[in-house]
Amino acid sequence: MDFTWSMMIQAGGPVLILLIFFLLAAFIAIGERWIYFKNLDKSREHEEILRLAGAGKASEALSFARSARSPVAYVLAECISGPGESPADGNFSERFEEVKGRAIAEKLPEMERFFTLLATLGSVSPFIGLLGTVFGIIRAFMELGGGGSDLSGLNAGIAEALVATAAGLLVAIPATFAYNFLKKKAEAHVLTMEVQASRLKEALRR
Repeated sequence: MDFTWSMMIQAGGPVLILLIFFLLAAFIAIGERWIYFKNLDKSREHEEILRLAGAGKASEALSFARSARSPVAYVLAECISGPGESPADGNFSERFEEVKGRAIAEKLPEMERFFTLLATLGSVSPFIGLLGTVFGIIRAFMELGGGGSDLSGLNAGIAEALVATAAGLLVAIPATFAYNFLKKKAEAHVLTMEVQASRLKEALRR
C-alpha cells in the first residue's frame, strides 16, 4: 500500500490533528519574528540620531528619532526628551538612566512577542505526543486482548502511538530551537539599546 499523508493523519488520531495546529502556529510565529529581527538588523537609524546629537542638533535628532520605527530609535528619542534637565545639571545622569531603563522596558514586549507561545509549544508538545502514544498503546492492547485474528486493529494502535510521538517531537524541536535563537537576538538588541543610549549620553554632554 502506498504511503500518503492522509494515511498518517488517520493513523495519528485526534492528537495528531492538535499537533498539526501547534506546528502551524509555531511556524507562523517563527516567520513573523524572523522578519521582525531581520528588519531590525538592517536598521542604522541610530547612527544618524547620534550624529545629529553630537553636532549639537538635539531637536533635529529628536525629530528624526520620533519618525523612526526601530526600538533603538525609540529609546534614544526618550533619552533625548525624557531627562528634562540640561546635560550640565547634576541630576541629568540619574534622570537619563531612569528614562533609558523605562524606555527599554517598554520595548521588551514588542521584541519578545510570541516568545511565550514558542516556549510553551516547545515544552508541551512532547507531552501531548506522549498522550497520543499512550492512547495508541491502549488501543493496541485492547485489540490484542480481544482475541481476534485480524491484526489490523493492533497495527493501527501501534501506528497511532509512533506517529503521535514523532509529531510531538516535530513540533517541540523547531519551537525550542527558535525560542532560544530569538531570545539571544532580543538580548543582543537590548545590549544595542544600552550601548547606543550611553553613546547618546556622552554626545549630549559635549
